[in-house]
Amino acid sequence: MAMALLVPFAQGQGVVDGRLLDGTNPASTPANVQVDAIGLGGGMSVLKSSVTDAAGKFRIDGLPADMPLLIRATYGAVSYYGQASFDASGKAHVEIQVFEPTALMQGIRMEGIRIAFKLTRDGLSSLESYTFANETKPPRSLMRKDGNFRFSKPPGISELPRLEVTAPGASMPVTQPPLESADGESYYSMYPMRPGATTFDVSLALPYPNGSYTYRKKFYQDVSSLDIGVIPQDMTVSGTGLQKIQRDAAQNFAVYSTGPIKAGTEVIWTFSGGTPVVETAAPASAEEPRVQALHTLVGQNALIIGPPLLIGLIMVLWYAHSRVIAASGNENETRLRELNERREQLLNYVAALDARYESQGLDRRQYLRLREQGKRHLRRIAALLAKK
Repeated sequence: MAMALLVPFAQGQGVVDGRLLDGTNPASTPANVQVDAIGLGGGMSVLKSSVTDAAGKFRIDGLPADMPLLIRATYGAVSYYGQASFDASGKAHVEIQVFEPTALMQGIRMEGIRIAFKLTRDGLSSLESYTFANETKPPRSLMRKDGNFRFSKPPGISELPRLEVTAPGASMPVTQPPLESADGESYYSMYPMRPGATTFDVSLALPYPNGSYTYRKKFYQDVSSLDIGVIPQDMTVSGTGLQKIQRDAAQNFAVYSTGPIKAGTEVIWTFSGGTPVVETAAPASAEEPRVQALHTLVGQNALIIGPPLLIGLIMVLWYAHSRVIAASGNENETRLRELNERREQLLNYVAALDARYESQGLDRRQYLRLREQGKRHLRRIAALLAKK
């Protein structure tokens, strides 16, 4: 992760005191750990730093009490954060739980994977979403020298993939450029997997010369089953074990499914034809994702048992990954309307999940996982709306 810079700032009267707690071994005290006070007003800049004492306690004074601050502790090469909220006297108390690092995947499983493809006039794009559940006991944070998450490099791509990571309990993703492997066949991320659910979203711009593309992908984890969303519905996808299980002409998407895939297996899928989707004009920005959402209805349709529910979710979440950019006049109004529409879709999705769970259409683990994903993206959209 990129380190924030230590920058000069006006001395303030704010004081932060606190301590670090070892979530792996409560009897241990995290001593001699660097703790940084980070200002959020002008970017992630380190204002002041301290070091924990033998009891894991720290104190940082001379801080501005009139701006939002994060307190970061770096333990075992993993960063942990706490929010500093000052009282009327300019004091704040922060307790941060840290975990011992591990390089083993034992107790960490891939909880879900979803892949979707979209063809526009600009070419073929894909979104791959991976969720890992860190259920280590006692809890530890995964941190490996060779990367904590890896995904294969599709043939023929000319742009670096966009990687967004949502940490456990976070409402907004962190954008982090992936690192390319020495053999040029994969990318990896050094973002740690803390206890809880961590989601990696990979956006790719794929070539589509002469209306076709052969997609090769190596899986680095076992996959019990996989459903693939394809937009538009008339684009053909073929490959060993791949079957079309649904086509929705009204919403212009199709769903393909494949059986179990073992770690180390390479799949080959061929895409051909298709009527490119016409995108709604939007202001240009380097932060704008390559793929926009399909206007998916996830109200009553989300009650359908099976893959359409999950594919419907990823189409909505595709937009939720977007960053709201500066716009004016009608463009700004359009963006606000789209955000509110996606919010309503997500609310409908969560309501549909509740109905399916109550009718015993979902087991409890899957229900809680999907509901938390929906709620997390609701928080994302709420944060984006707050900026407007």
